[in-house]
Amino acid sequence: MTTAKEPIEERIDRLHTGGVIDMHFDLPMDLYEKRDRKNVLETEFLPELQAGSISVIGAAIYIEDRYLPDSGLRVALDQIARLYSEKGRSEHFAICKTYEDIQNAREAGKISLLITMEGAEPLGSDLDLLRVFYELGVRSIGLTHARSNAAGHGGAFTATGSSPEGLTAFGRHVIRECERLGILIDLAHVNPAGFEEILSLTTKPPIVSHTNVRHYYDIERNISDTQIKMLGERGGVIGVNSILVSPKEEESTMGRYIDHIEHIANLIGIDSVAIGFDFFEFIYRQWTESRQKELAAKLATPHFIPDLRNHSNARNLTRRLIERGFSDKHIEKILRGNWLRIFQEML
Repeated sequence: MTTAKEPIEERIDRLHTGGVIDMHFDLPMDLYEKRDRKNVLETEFLPELQAGSISVIGAAIYIEDRYLPDSGLRVALDQIARLYSEKGRSEHFAICKTYEDIQNAREAGKISLLITMEGAEPLGSDLDLLRVFYELGVRSIGLTHARSNAAGHGGAFTATGSSPEGLTAFGRHVIRECERLGILIDLAHVNPAGFEEILSLTTKPPIVSHTNVRHYYDIERNISDTQIKMLGERGGVIGVNSILVSPKEEESTMGRYIDHIEHIANLIGIDSVAIGFDFFEFIYRQWTESRQKELAAKLATPHFIPDLRNHSNARNLTRRLIERGFSDKHIEKILRGNWLRIFQEML
């Protein structure tokens, strides 16, 4: 319970006691690029995660274009290997495969790493590899990033222009096998036709690990009001992304980030909105200027929210949610409760 006299910092402390869940972070990708170093997880990431009270991270396998098509499988496996290796050097992390694992990690004061896959490129067109990745700990899969692959097509970073085609035959097999195994099906990045087809093929609650609403940033990579309502009807959860909150840098603010949260909650209820920060600045700043320009030309220029740049800033979000008038109960659902419901139902 909160009282009128409770200082806001104490209220934030209390709300963060149960932890904060972020369902999309390109951690394995960065660990792989720094594979000649040890203790990266503990020295570079742990302080920020602890400062933000992060309890669960969706650690996303992503394969850059330069590794495709020949090295996608190897790089994905190496990313997982790096995650396990780095976890083994720190007592502060646990790789979790079940809801019980996540609860046990929380009780032990550890940060849960839930391995996810952003783009099915590591599978090639071999469905048997899905079982291999499942055994290694992958518990959520999004079929595509922006590009097309053997499973389907990504949503364009423009208002129109995505492929009008849905999933491939292989993509449909992947979706059915994910449901059978108990892998969360993530609709982030998939094109509109693929989005609808996935929902037609599945019965369990779908998720969108990280996205923004087209109402404020009208690109097909984001999610429309119609799509939001479709997810709400199925009891799904949408994680709000910190990068694509507006096409304009001056509008890429914490206030606009919360506008995205409110928009989803107003359409389908507070039980379906959560966090998928997708913090990317730490990787972007490591790139050369030419590589940054290549990203802007191919996809979009990322606009980073000044007071929401990394996990240590999670308290800033909670503070602004309080100031916006969200109740404790609703804030707790956004920070962790809605993702925990999905984990309990599905993992």
